[in-house]
Amino acid sequence: MSSEKIRCHPTVIVEKTLGAFPSVVVVLILLVAWIDSSAILSMLVLALVALLLFYYRQWKRTTIQFNDTDVVIERDTLFQMKKTLPYAKMASVNVNRDIPNRLFGTSKLLININSGTSAMVPEAVLTFERDVAERLRSEMSQRLYDHDISPDEEETIESLATFTPLDVIMHGLLSVSTYQTLLGSVFLAYSLFELYISTVAGVQAGGGAMFSLLMFVAVQVAPSVSLILRYYNYKVYRRGDTVYLQHGLIRTYKTSFDVSRINAVRVKSTLAARLLGRSCIEAEVVGLVSEGGERSRPVLCLLKDDATQQRVLRELVPEFVYERRPNKQPEGAKRVLLIRAAVTSLVVALAMVVPSVYVYREVAALTGVIGTPSVVLQYMLPLVAALAILAILYAAHVSYRVTEFDAGEDLFTFVNGAVDRETVVMNYDKVQMVWITQGPVARIFGVSRGSVYMLSSTGSSSISSGYFPGSQLERINEIVMDRITSGRYDYRKTALLKPSCQGSVTPKEKSL
Repeated sequence: MSSEKIRCHPTVIVEKTLGAFPSVVVVLILLVAWIDSSAILSMLVLALVALLLFYYRQWKRTTIQFNDTDVVIERDTLFQMKKTLPYAKMASVNVNRDIPNRLFGTSKLLININSGTSAMVPEAVLTFERDVAERLRSEMSQRLYDHDISPDEEETIESLATFTPLDVIMHGLLSVSTYQTLLGSVFLAYSLFELYISTVAGVQAGGGAMFSLLMFVAVQVAPSVSLILRYYNYKVYRRGDTVYLQHGLIRTYKTSFDVSRINAVRVKSTLAARLLGRSCIEAEVVGLVSEGGERSRPVLCLLKDDATQQRVLRELVPEFVYERRPNKQPEGAKRVLLIRAAVTSLVVALAMVVPSVYVYREVAALTGVIGTPSVVLQYMLPLVAALAILAILYAAHVSYRVTEFDAGEDLFTFVNGAVDRETVVMNYDKVQMVWITQGPVARIFGVSRGSVYMLSSTGSSSISSGYFPGSQLERINEIVMDRITSGRYDYRKTALLKPSCQGSVTPKEKSL
């Protein structure tokens, strides 16, 4: 790798200018009352020229140097900057291509450092010609992972599982949270209700139907379409200790990371996916955020049948597969869950009283609605409230039945989710902090809840357990402390995780 100083592709001047120009337009719109309208166009042109000159000077005075041990980014402007990124500290080097990159024939090289700051934004975003970016990523990967995969070889390597366009569409439709889907369905139902009233009863529906329809699109349709576009052409494979991911239709992503960077693995399934026998795999990995602060956990396997998912899990991350001996929640947990469900049901019933009376009177006043539809509409909200209460009670029963906790020798597992199921396998060496809490009701029945904190691709992550005896949950803290004192705690895997045992520790809360 040459150590000569180079610059980003000059198209970054246009990209940054177009990114900043809308803010200038907004400012001028806010000042339009104090500015002569005839001068607005001239000011916009001057602002555009000023931005182009500013970013040209910034581009001209910014250089990048790829050395044998680090990457140095230097900017010699009014506010000088020198950023040194050692290869030893890098979590990942990724390549993304958005629409401007496709138009200009460029790619973005994203460098992430395994730290709290870069868990939120990339440490460096560098734009080069596509082949240059791919070559630099390949050469940097050689230093990060001790092996090299050329861009041509990446295109020919087969994925651990076959993901068809139908699989991607199913993932986009079924991986959206069930609660989000229910909320979207409520907006859709209300929109149809408004349209029915305006059509059958001849009453003007106003903007309620359109607003609800837009909310349905925002809550349900848009996230599904976004996932389909994001994970189209999905491919996953492993070479040595490195996991490689490729996906994207409009904006393409190429991501790789060492398996030692994985803090936890999640096997997830929404209610709809579980009914079809499908689940997906996500990982908690620090330093994989995309440009613009786009944060999401890397998906190691899209929604596939459980047999395929288990095979991918064993072949891709066998370090997170072990023989589990799960513990179920004790009888005290059932009582706590039932009390919580009863309180929630009471709140739902009280919240539905006023809307139910309002809908009953409004429908009764509509002379155009007669017969069975009128009766259904009048009692719709009480019926919905009754169904919601039954769902809450049933969810409490299911939560008690399916929630599990297991503390193995090197890994431990939480299983949660009455509706959307989640199995999280965590590494003791990646734990930052463990909180064991006990509310007033839980204290009566002798159970507690545990929350485990660790760094992740979303900045930080908190994974909570169900209700278990405090002694079982404290076992996590005991194992971690034992690994530290015996020298088995692998600090090389924890990056900036700094366990601290100083200060007082209460029985209800323990921090590492």
